[in-house]
Amino acid sequence: MKKTNSFNGFLILTFICCNLSNFNAFAQKTNIWIVRVAETNPVVPGAANVSPGLSADGQERATALLKALKHEKLQAIYIPSGTPAQQTVYPLSAKVKLLPRVYTDSVGAFVKTLNRNFQGTNVLIAAQLKDILPLISQLGAEPPFDALNDEDYDLLFSITIDNNDKKDMMVSYYGKAHHVSEIPQQYLIEKYYPSYIAPINNH
Repeated sequence: MKKTNSFNGFLILTFICCNLSNFNAFAQKTNIWIVRVAETNPVVPGAANVSPGLSADGQERATALLKALKHEKLQAIYIPSGTPAQQTVYPLSAKVKLLPRVYTDSVGAFVKTLNRNFQGTNVLIAAQLKDILPLISQLGAEPPFDALNDEDYDLLFSITIDNNDKKDMMVSYYGKAHHVSEIPQQYLIEKYYPSYIAPINNH
């Protein structure tokens, strides 16, 4: 009788553990961060096909991106093709040991790939300026701006998708100030995290 009771107890414990594991997997949120490819050097006349690489400000921003996201347990980093994109994420990708994946599809096709393969994970996208707002829209969140300015480099967009497909959109500044567009109050990260302390003298 004791052996039967012990076996039954083991089965019950196994059942509980399996269900807890399934619940945790089901309850995981998807977190997607989007930044712009960092500042680049001017294109040299006569060398239009040569990628200029990041400027000193761009290299500083790449380091700021590392500081901003190094603890976020990223499972994937996506970038467009080109040296500036590679250099933008290099400090972070080296730190978290993730090889950046290059996306060449349309925004719509790329988002389908994300939805299919990365539910419940944390993903960073370093995008070209023209793709940022379309990416946010295709992911099902409300874009915080009608348009972005050519001088907007320091915006860090964060989209959280819960297991009920509810999307939360947040925006913050990161690194050295370099923007024209001011973040609307309803999207500021401080609204969601009251304990968040913005960097002093950055903006």
